Amino acid sequence: MEANEAVAPIAHLAAELNYQKRLPLIYTAMGTYRDWVEEDYSEGLRYLSEALKISEDLKDTLSSWYASWFLGMNLSMNCEFEKGVEFFEKSLDLGTSASRLIPMAMAKIGIVSFNYAWHGKNDLACQISKEALQMAQESGDIYIKGIACSGHGLACHCKGLLDESENTLLQALSLCEKAGQLGWWTWASGGLGHVYADMGEYQKAEAYYEKGISTLERTRIYPFWANMWKVSLARSKVLNKDQDITLGEIFKYYENMNLKVQKGWAARHVAEILLNMDDQHLSEAEDWVKKAIEVDKRNDTMWSLGGDYALYARLLKRKGDPPKAKENLAKAIDILKECGADGWVKRYKEEMASLC
Repeated sequence: MEANEAVAPIAHLAAELNYQKRLPLIYTAMGTYRDWVEEDYSEGLRYLSEALKISEDLKDTLSSWYASWFLGMNLSMNCEFEKGVEFFEKSLDLGTSASRLIPMAMAKIGIVSFNYAWHGKNDLACQISKEALQMAQESGDIYIKGIACSGHGLACHCKGLLDESENTLLQALSLCEKAGQLGWWTWASGGLGHVYADMGEYQKAEAYYEKGISTLERTRIYPFWANMWKVSLARSKVLNKDQDITLGEIFKYYENMNLKVQKGWAARHVAEILLNMDDQHLSEAEDWVKKAIEVDKRNDTMWSLGGDYALYARLLKRKGDPPKAKENLAKAIDILKECGADGWVKRYKEEMASLC
């Protein structure tokens, strides 16, 4: 918000004066504002693409690095995974050419956090996030250490290494707080909400979701994560036998999510809320889990798709249809095995054994 307020009034003048030296960073600030605050990703893409073009014409390596990294984020979070990773790799090449650990680590974290984790390359994501973490440790910089811990914590969660994810995300919170890095602090807080919910520690999950939501709303960034975590918070409450939620609000949070990458995951959480409220919402829960499957297939968010089929299996078991439950759980296991999400494969194989 502050960056946009600083540069927006002078952007037109800078363009009129052809003040090429400063235009790339001005456009980068305006592009990320469109992405992170307004959720206008086409405008964000336009500004960031122009920033990269000008910076490359000027051979301005620093500005090229920033524009490339944020283009990678813009495209990846809207499920253009192949294009997105190209720009993250461009930022990695720029950091490697300069032999600078922090830009190299940051590029790897971008690949993991916004691309591979959702696309279903979870083995590779965990490997790369470990490399980023090592680089961050070698740099000695607390700022990048906190970001690297956030990214590695996410990678571990998606791989199904919940204990390692918990420990790493707790470190991320501490480091990001010391460095004043609110964006990645909220990422770690929401990530811990997901981890604790998957561990069955619902009160802890609620506390971390609430912290993350509060910080996002105060800083006025990432409304897509705030809406996602509000849905996830309601899920944790219902799983903790707390029925004090309003379905109309949950549906509204979902509809207000304009970011593609988490849309299927959020739909699955809505389905899980309905499944665990009472027996009167089973049909509606089935509609929502089918929606989650459709969205994740369309967006190629394979890790989330595996979770969709696993939830559908639990719903079908509840409906008294074990054969179809087994069929869907087998799909979940096959998808997550292909993703390299070993911890989730193990969990769902145990569920499969209980169905036999």
